[in-house]
Amino acid sequence: MAVASSFSRRLFIKPFPLFSFYFSFSTASPSPPPIRVALTESVGRAVFATRPIAAADLIHTASPAVCHPYSGRASCYSCLAALPHSQPLRAPFCSQHCHQRSKGYYDVEMKANWVAFDDYCGSRGLKYPFLVKRLACMVIAGDARSDSLDILQPANFTPEMVSKMEEEFVLLRNAFAEALIGDDHIAFLTKQWYINVLARIRINAFRIELVGGLYEDLLSLAVASVEAEAAVGNAVYILPSFYNHDCDPNAHIIWIDNAHAKLKALRDIDEGEELRICYIDASLDRDARRELLFQGFGFQCNCSRCLHGD
Repeated sequence: MAVASSFSRRLFIKPFPLFSFYFSFSTASPSPPPIRVALTESVGRAVFATRPIAAADLIHTASPAVCHPYSGRASCYSCLAALPHSQPLRAPFCSQHCHQRSKGYYDVEMKANWVAFDDYCGSRGLKYPFLVKRLACMVIAGDARSDSLDILQPANFTPEMVSKMEEEFVLLRNAFAEALIGDDHIAFLTKQWYINVLARIRINAFRIELVGGLYEDLLSLAVASVEAEAAVGNAVYILPSFYNHDCDPNAHIIWIDNAHAKLKALRDIDEGEELRICYIDASLDRDARRELLFQGFGFQCNCSRCLHGD
């Protein structure tokens, strides 16, 4: 994720090349590229409209680079879709498609005993280490590169924070070693790799709340994610992580039935205008929003709404 107008978690010291993403959602006629990602002097990386975008238009979709369901949720182990209540937990996939595309990393994960790791993280309320575990299994299975999240900006960890991660890293590494997974397959799994990945997940993971069913209008779309009953897991995306924050956003990210994200326009957007999403519940008062953003993302929000005291 990126940040508010006067500060960016996406700010790089060295120049970063301009690049664009091309998406087309009309089957009737070709449409121009709706967005581009560019490096700016004020907010680091940002997403801009390359043509006018109408309110409620689908800007683009995004599949997660890595995701993981919350413990105790009846969710697909691959896409986080809700599972039928009658489905046995030993079959944690919503479809054969999800089972097949997840077979590589799932088979790796099933070789290891995760009791110690899961108990340690679960007893401390830690969710992001499970994403690191999933990514490690994907790398071992050949389903992902070890540097697949390197493009994302990392959080800044203090030495004290890093020290607290030592135990969970050791438990993760030991689980693979005790499963007799060869050293050549886990050579990437160093403490530095673990810290680097966790630092990127820390400020780029989305909390997935499925709204389910169909939405009829833009208002229900915007409200649905706030009123979702409960989150089903976390996911990290590449392109959606380039969106900066605004407490009065012009775009919105939503999940309908699974972790496949949809980004839609909340109002009409002009060509060249930056697209921004709100990282938190925009209905909170200014002080609460600023506190959450500072604690969760490390920046002081100076968007127009916050500066006007709204």
